Amino acid sequence: MIRARFMATIAAVCSIGAVWSIAGCASQPAPPANDPPPAEHGSLAECLSANGVADTGPSVLGPPQGVDPQIWDRAMEACSTLAPGPAGP
Repeated sequence: MIRARFMATIAAVCSIGAVWSIAGCASQPAPPANDPPPAEHGSLAECLSANGVADTGPSVLGPPQGVDPQIWDRAMEACSTLAPGPAGP
């Protein structure tokens, strides 16, 4: 009788441990609430346009032809949060 209770107690402890382990592995931390949502495709181009830079065409590393470098620098500073960057974690 004591052995049966001992075995039942061991089984209960193992079951509870297994449930906690599964629950701990399955839960993911919530993303921080203060992170802005990701920008949509084309947001950088729209921002540059709103800041005085006409359509830049494909991948530009500097001011497009005909755009004043100072205007480009100000627009890039204003739109820097929309520029592509390294992938997140």
